[in-house]
Amino acid sequence: MLKKALILILFLVLGVFFISVPNAKAQEIEENVPWKTHIEVSYVSTSGNTETESLSGKLEVKKEVQKNRYLVRSNVLYARNNNEDTANKGALEGRWERTITKRLFGFLTSKYSRDKFSGYKYRVSAGPGMGYDIIKTDKHFLKGLVSVLYNHDRYSEGFKKSDDYSAGNAGINYVWQILENLKFKENADYLVSFDDTEKYFINSETALEVKINKYLSLGLSYIVAYQNYLPKVGAEHVDTTFMTSLIIDF
Repeated sequence: MLKKALILILFLVLGVFFISVPNAKAQEIEENVPWKTHIEVSYVSTSGNTETESLSGKLEVKKEVQKNRYLVRSNVLYARNNNEDTANKGALEGRWERTITKRLFGFLTSKYSRDKFSGYKYRVSAGPGMGYDIIKTDKHFLKGLVSVLYNHDRYSEGFKKSDDYSAGNAGINYVWQILENLKFKENADYLVSFDDTEKYFINSETALEVKINKYLSLGLSYIVAYQNYLPKVGAEHVDTTFMTSLIIDF
């Protein structure tokens, strides 16, 4: 039932993109809307009895106009302990959203991710989807998304080198403006293969941001990544990351 519903969404989204051609006035307004950039950086280095080094960074660039919304984001995490790599992962995502009503929208998305120690050398995903702005107020914003993705997984070890499959992806984006200078964020998504429902992934990122001035903030974030299928012997189902970051918005 879920697979049929997601396939129906695919055709609905494609129809929206073909019939929704922006007029000249909308294009002019779109050109005058600036891009917004969000950067998070965290670096730690210790020496002496323990040699450690870690670097994490996030970049998000977006533009929202009357009909079209564009989003590009990436993240990287690298860590070494006593001259040995202990973490080496990153991701890149691009999404184009096309509004249908004030709250309903269709989108096309593509994603690339890698994680040296999870058993997955990299994963590439792409496909269409539908979303809905469930809550839109001054203090709360909640967006739900569902999509059908084609996936190519490349394994770092194991009897299989790669795997190609279609999957369903559901996610939420939530923002709570607690105070004028304090913001709570939650992003979560669930990806499951149509070919093998035992192959699924759950990701969650919970964050707090404290505004210092117009451009700078301090951030705390807790990230959980769960993979049910383990292609590598010795890999763990769950990865957790806690980060403190300097945030730049402009």
